Amino acid sequence: MKSNSRRSFLKVLLGLSAICLPWTLWPGKLNKAMQSLIKPPGVNLITHLPELPKGVNNEEVLNRTAMEDIIALSSPEMQGRKAGSVGESKAADYLAKEMSTLGLKPMGDKGESFTHVFTIPPVTEKFVNGRLMFIPGPIGSLRTPSVNLLGGWTGKKQDEVIMITAHYDHLGINQGILYPGANDNASGVSCILDVIRHLLRDKRVPQKTLVFAFWSAEEMGFVGSSAFVQAPTFPLRQIQAVINLDTVGNGMVGDFSLWSEDENNLAFQSIKKAAAEAGASALHTSPGGHNSDQISFARAGVPAVTLLARDWLNKNHTPEDTAGLIKAEQLKMASDILYRTIQSLAY
Repeated sequence: MKSNSRRSFLKVLLGLSAICLPWTLWPGKLNKAMQSLIKPPGVNLITHLPELPKGVNNEEVLNRTAMEDIIALSSPEMQGRKAGSVGESKAADYLAKEMSTLGLKPMGDKGESFTHVFTIPPVTEKFVNGRLMFIPGPIGSLRTPSVNLLGGWTGKKQDEVIMITAHYDHLGINQGILYPGANDNASGVSCILDVIRHLLRDKRVPQKTLVFAFWSAEEMGFVGSSAFVQAPTFPLRQIQAVINLDTVGNGMVGDFSLWSEDENNLAFQSIKKAAAEAGASALHTSPGGHNSDQISFARAGVPAVTLLARDWLNKNHTPEDTAGLIKAEQLKMASDILYRTIQSLAY
C-alpha cells in the first residue's frame, strides 16, 4: 500500500508541473515553494497598473462571460476538480492562464508565481443526507501536493490589502460518476473573474492593493485557505477585509446569505451595504454546521465574510450541480454585489 501511495503522489506531483512550469521554472522553484510550508515567505509589492499583456485581444478577453468560465470549469475535462487530482491541476492551469492574460501580478510563493503550494491529508468519501462528503482518512498516510492561486495589482496604498477569494476545487469523480461543481464553486470563481474584467475596463488604479485568491481543498476542510493563513505570501496584518464567494449562482434572484463570525466587521458591513444598493437581499444567517473559507481568516483575527445564495444547498454535492442549475440573473447580481463592495473598500 505504501508503494501505491508513493506512485500516486509522484503522479500528482508531475501533474502539478503543468501549472507550475510557466511561473516557477520547474523543478527548482517548486522545491523552494514547498519550503514555504515551513517558513512563511515575504513579497515585495511593486506599484502595478492593471493592464493586459501586449498582443492580447482586449475585446475578446474583457468580454468573456462568467457563464463561459463556469462551463469550462465544470466540463468533463476538469474531472470534478478534486484537490490533489489531475482534474485540479487542469483547473488550476485554466485559472493561472486567465490570471496571466488579465495582467494580474503573481502573488504566490515568494511573489514569483501565481501558485501557493501546500499539501493535503488523505480523505475518504461518505454520503451524508444524499450529499457526497470528504472525511479524514488514515492518519500518517502520505500527503498529496495541491495549490492555491493568488494574483492582483498594487494600489496606491501598498500595505492595505482587500482580498477577494473563492475555492475552485470540488469533489471529482466518485464510483464513475462526475460531480461537476458548477455552482459549488465554479460560480464564485467565475464572478471574481467577471469583476476583474469589469475593473480592467474601468482603467482605474485602486487606492488599496487588491489580491484575488482561488483556494483548493476547501471541500476537505478549508485546507488551502488555512495553509495560506499559516504560510502567507504577504503579511496577514495588511489584510483589511476578505470577501469570499461560494455557491452564488442558484435560487431566487437577489436572495443571498452572509456567513461571518462578526456582523460588525468591515467585510460584513461593506458587502451588506453593497447588496442593498444592488437591490438584493443579503442577510446574516447561521451556517448550520457548514462553513466556507472565511473561517480560516476569522480564526486569525482577519475580518472576513462569505456571500452565498440562500438556496445554496439545492443539489449541492450531487452530480446534478451542473451549468444548467445556474441562473444568469443571479450570477450577474452576485458579480454586481462584489463589484460594488470592491469599489467601496478599495477605490
